[in-house]
Amino acid sequence: MKNSVLLPFGKTISQTGSGLGITEDTSALVEQILQTSPTVKQNVLELGSGNGIIGIMLAHYRPLWKIIGIEIQPHLVQLARQNLRSAKVEAKFLKADLREFNTYQSFDIIVSNPPYIPPNKGRISPDRVRAIARHEIKCSLPDVLKNIQKNLDKKGKAFLIYPSFRLLEIEKMCKNVDLQIAKKKLLHNNKRVIITLKWN
Repeated sequence: MKNSVLLPFGKTISQTGSGLGITEDTSALVEQILQTSPTVKQNVLELGSGNGIIGIMLAHYRPLWKIIGIEIQPHLVQLARQNLRSAKVEAKFLKADLREFNTYQSFDIIVSNPPYIPPNKGRISPDRVRAIARHEIKCSLPDVLKNIQKNLDKKGKAFLIYPSFRLLEIEKMCKNVDLQIAKKKLLHNNKRVIITLKWN
């Protein structure tokens, strides 16, 4: 089952019934990236692109950016490509595992709204798509940080959104990959946080 999602700029895309569409998190993350990044050409990598909503919104507002989104679930890659055509913007969506992905190029911006619930926390949804999107089944926080370490340009920034209760854990793990938190923006009565990372 698919549902239609109206984007802020008037285009309509689709999401699976169990997928994640435009949320306050999505909008806040996109806004943070747009407000703090150059408008000139940037190489952008999205980790866990889902139905493509973040990459598509960035591509609309920053047409000079070269955007690649990677996603491990094949049907979501196909959906993202369909949405790309519907939105009439330019980006690429690839099937790839972020734990292994490496284009041997560096990216000015890396963005991710990754699975955020540790495997030993909470009830895992019986819906496989929703479970993978929310629980660290296919990738973990260390996996995300290692990908950033491998692919982020030395002058680049990474933007992540996580529950704020994981902030201390993130700060500690960043030290293992020579990254630091440059900025934090709390959302939803401090329950969620957008984190901007850069190199030490």
